[in-house]
Amino acid sequence: MKLIIAEYLRTLRERDELDRLLPDLLVEMGYKLVARPQTGNRQYGVDIAARGENDDGQEELLLLVVKRGDIGSSEWDTKPQSVRQSINEIFDVYLRSHLEPRDEELPKHIVLVTNGELKQTVLANWCGLVSEYEDKAKIEFWGIDTISSYVEEYLLDEHVFHDDDRHDLRRALALSGDSEYNRKDLHRIFRRALDLDEKGNLTEESKTGKNLLKAMRIVNLSAQIYANWSLLKDGDSRQGLLALERALLWSWHRIQLTDSNKDVVKGPFTSIWSSYTRYIPEYFSRLMPYYFTPNSLSRSPTYGGAETSLVAFEQIGFLASFAVFMALQPISPNQDSEREYWFQQLNSACDALVAFIDNNGICTSPCLDSHSQDITLALFALMLAGRIEFAQGWLKRLFRNIDYSYKSKNYVPIAIESLEDLPDEGGWLGDHASKRMMEMSWTLATIAGWCVILDLEDVYKALVEGATQDYPNTCIQLWHPEDDFYQHLYFRPAHFVSGVSQAPIELPPSIEEYKKQMMQILESDFAKAISGSPAVKSRLLGLDFIAFRHFSTPVPPATWYGILRQENDLDS
Repeated sequence: MKLIIAEYLRTLRERDELDRLLPDLLVEMGYKLVARPQTGNRQYGVDIAARGENDDGQEELLLLVVKRGDIGSSEWDTKPQSVRQSINEIFDVYLRSHLEPRDEELPKHIVLVTNGELKQTVLANWCGLVSEYEDKAKIEFWGIDTISSYVEEYLLDEHVFHDDDRHDLRRALALSGDSEYNRKDLHRIFRRALDLDEKGNLTEESKTGKNLLKAMRIVNLSAQIYANWSLLKDGDSRQGLLALERALLWSWHRIQLTDSNKDVVKGPFTSIWSSYTRYIPEYFSRLMPYYFTPNSLSRSPTYGGAETSLVAFEQIGFLASFAVFMALQPISPNQDSEREYWFQQLNSACDALVAFIDNNGICTSPCLDSHSQDITLALFALMLAGRIEFAQGWLKRLFRNIDYSYKSKNYVPIAIESLEDLPDEGGWLGDHASKRMMEMSWTLATIAGWCVILDLEDVYKALVEGATQDYPNTCIQLWHPEDDFYQHLYFRPAHFVSGVSQAPIELPPSIEEYKKQMMQILESDFAKAISGSPAVKSRLLGLDFIAFRHFSTPVPPATWYGILRQENDLDS
């Protein structure tokens, strides 16, 4: 386990990663934090300050100097904010002007912390520095081996990280490179730590207070170890992404079952949120070249089978949910630069989404009816980024191919999730799709709704004609949530245990009439059912969209129908 932890720690950056883990470690070691890492403020050598008892039981002031990687000659005294400069600043400035009165008389303990090692080339310099200041402070070095030991002892001790957890984590790491692995071993760790049974209910003896906070740190640390491991040696970054999402969603689900929401949100959950936010660029960097490469999924613009379609729409869902997640990030008041940064991230994700769709013709041929969810997420993201013209063009191409598939009974978006039936009965191998595969469709209802939002009257009329004349036996329907929706959304596919189907949907002849029906949904109990989102109340708006995609829960129609209300407000 120590080797696994060390490998994980080596991947952490100094800012926003290593310096976020260390405060949690110090708290578990019995220290009380005095100062946390701050970006943009001059810290005069000290990254983290804490107060607590040393090994002799005497209270001391602990000052951490955090660096990344090995400490050699260039890191010692040649770069800005080098080790020697930082420690000199502590004695010249910090200890003279930045101490609280109660800390002035306490023994000072300065620790250089790094997720690397102290190289032999600077060992003599280090010993000289320690000797120079030994009458003023105790100076220590914590390298990768020391931090790994402390993490294992204090964050993964036998009272929290049991033998079963260690076994499951080792197995999960061993299988992380398998794209078909379902991460069930990692999920068991999460459920045990969060006191959740397989249905998302609390177990009989559930943790509260500090024990719950510690449990959430274990979930975060386990997910981060797994995610970083999946990036090593050309691993499967998708596995790491899904692991962090599950940790994020299940932790939020657990928070909704406890009374100590505020304490949890401010601490470990914020760390999980930050871990996921930082991982998204890592995932992007792996796949970005493929998004902008023509025919990156197949050998030619016209080639593509069911497996290619599955990959294509999964990536569309990923890109879209990332875009929405970044567009809806919580932003502090009067932080225009922060708002501009997240808007740029939204546009970057949408640039990749547009390029990916344009470069791969299969992106207009969904093989599953449930891909309607990915289509909705993508159109919603494109609307947020103002890519209206592209959204209209893509929806036209989608309808052209889907309309053809229903008319010809080939390449139909099948209405069940059994992929074994897809080649034989879905018409993806040249044969006609079976009646069973065409008996219902969310996709057609999704296209109808977006035709209204994007003002595509000609496409809507063609859809009505096809539904009444060419495939009249296909039941067009949508799913709407009910009041217990948020009890399930963050733990599992919510539409299997909550909500009702609107079926069959009879598309009226004119687009204006269907628009009136959509507006009625916005005034109904279905819209009220989604108005109480705990994520929205906590300004974590993007979390719901991650949950929709992660668990393949359809985006509630009232969520995207709401664009109509905004358009009406603008018109008025």
